[in-house]
Amino acid sequence: MTYRRWGAVTAVTRLKRCQRWRLLAIFAFGRTTNILIRPLLEMKVIALARWTLWPDARRPRFLLFETNWSGSDQTYIPDFGRIMPLQWKGIWGATTEFPGALPTTGLDEWVEVIDAGVGHFWTDYEPGASTQVIAQALELEPLVARFVSDTRGVSATEFDRRWRDLVVAVHRLV
Repeated sequence: MTYRRWGAVTAVTRLKRCQRWRLLAIFAFGRTTNILIRPLLEMKVIALARWTLWPDARRPRFLLFETNWSGSDQTYIPDFGRIMPLQWKGIWGATTEFPGALPTTGLDEWVEVIDAGVGHFWTDYEPGASTQVIAQALELEPLVARFVSDTRGVSATEFDRRWRDLVVAVHRLV
């Protein structure tokens, strides 16, 4: 599904037998570090991605994957597969019928099959906002708050000097 420049996938896949501990270990490791997903984070396109063992973690029979991103539907899955094939295999390899991350044409076709679609897509971002813009805004927010706090009661000349310094310091974020 695409809404303006945002895309979403909700995928439900059947798990192979005896994959619970493998996935729980992968997910536990993923909660402690971002080392394996750094290439993906550097792309700055994903707003949300999560995996859920379903119906529950004690007796999972399915893997539920939900994601949304800003950018092109045509490149999101192929980029993900090219950049992180081992990570895809680590998680999706626990499911039946996973074709592998490479070549990405098979991966793209598989995602088309397993995507259950989304019932709704809610966002409160500005229509033109991308994941990159949102990340920059989050990085800028504390800098502006500190500027406001630090300049209370300063002279107009000092305020002007500090404002110019701030603009120079944060120009890549605006």
